[in-house]
Amino acid sequence: MIEHLPAGKSTARRRNAAQHLNTTGMQQIDFHFNVAQRTIYACRLIKKVRGMGLTVAVWSSDEVILKRAYDDLWRFEDLTFIAHAWAGSPFEADAPVVFASDITKLKPADVIILLDEMVPPDWQNALAPFKRVVDIVSTNQTELMNSRARYKLYKTAGVTLNAYDRSAG
Repeated sequence: MIEHLPAGKSTARRRNAAQHLNTTGMQQIDFHFNVAQRTIYACRLIKKVRGMGLTVAVWSSDEVILKRAYDDLWRFEDLTFIAHAWAGSPFEADAPVVFASDITKLKPADVIILLDEMVPPDWQNALAPFKRVVDIVSTNQTELMNSRARYKLYKTAGVTLNAYDRSAG
């Protein structure tokens, strides 16, 4: 079990926490920030990840944004179909993309996309089944401030982080 390490704790302890995370599945967290349309960007990312033959989980505790992303996946490109389902639905077993507002309902996938303002509950264990974590952040100032707090928490815990400014596209 990885404990949250407050700022100032030893680098060795943070490294040990990161090594534990890496052996349990999650390798890193990528922040994609300054995204103009968060749910449409999520759809484009899902399309790219599916094009590599990987599975995707999508989480947000905000059911409105989650439903918007789910619906956008049907219509974001006229000639694109990406099979997707809600966690717990009869279609989940056949869907390479699964959505849930309860992160514990998601089965392990290659990539999880986070569309939430907060860190997932029990995030160390909740994110462990996923090889890659992508946190999508729009241009909204409140969202940017919340993402900075998440970034700081993950960094303090020793997670490998990458930040990608998507303001140019």
